[in-house]
Amino acid sequence: MKFIISILLANGILLQAQAIERPKNSPLSILSTIERYNPKEDSTIVRFNKNWVDSLTLRLPCDNVPVPKRAMRLPNAPRDYRSGIHRGVDFFANWGTPVRAVADGIIIRADHDYEEVPAEFREGLLEASSRVGHTPSDIFNSILLGQAIFIDHGFDLVPGFRSITIYAHLSYIEKNLRPGTKVLRGDLLGGSGNTGMRESTLGSKAGSHLHWEMILQKGSDEIYLGKGMSNPELYDMIAKIFKE
Repeated sequence: MKFIISILLANGILLQAQAIERPKNSPLSILSTIERYNPKEDSTIVRFNKNWVDSLTLRLPCDNVPVPKRAMRLPNAPRDYRSGIHRGVDFFANWGTPVRAVADGIIIRADHDYEEVPAEFREGLLEASSRVGHTPSDIFNSILLGQAIFIDHGFDLVPGFRSITIYAHLSYIEKNLRPGTKVLRGDLLGGSGNTGMRESTLGSKAGSHLHWEMILQKGSDEIYLGKGMSNPELYDMIAKIFKE
């Protein structure tokens, strides 16, 4: 025991001597320069991989309203008026067309108390988007989506991801739908409309449609269906998902 203590004391004296003689090369100095290891976050996904949804089948949110072929109605289309990019699919659906859940899930947002903003206020927010250089999340989610419903489909719909679907610009929402309400594929959510759009702020029903999105979440990534894809590959993928 005395022998071990003597060795420890000797080593301590040696380390101290090294710190004095060669402070930059001493063990204590070297240890002090080692930085704590912080694992890097997952890299941001810049392009959607269609293999993720190869086996995914959804029902159309509006009966007999097919996936549009026009690029401006599909994901990745530029939205210069708000310095942004379109993230969803705009289904041609007249005012009040029934909107249904594309798959089983749980309601996490239902804007029953949504009130349309004044036209001038909306224009001011779009000007703010222009100055920022992209559409900030608060403006997009709280104003431009209008009256909306968000559904959480969990981790089983698209393996490896948490899936969220968004139904925006609604004219009304079914009264029984609240956060936490379970919905089944085909359940009625509300009606299509144009809330959140310029026409709605002016009291018109023009431009009514359903804006629908699917968001996939994994690690630090949150990617919308079809991000970075171009036509015809993009259209073919979405049309296949909704083909029943």
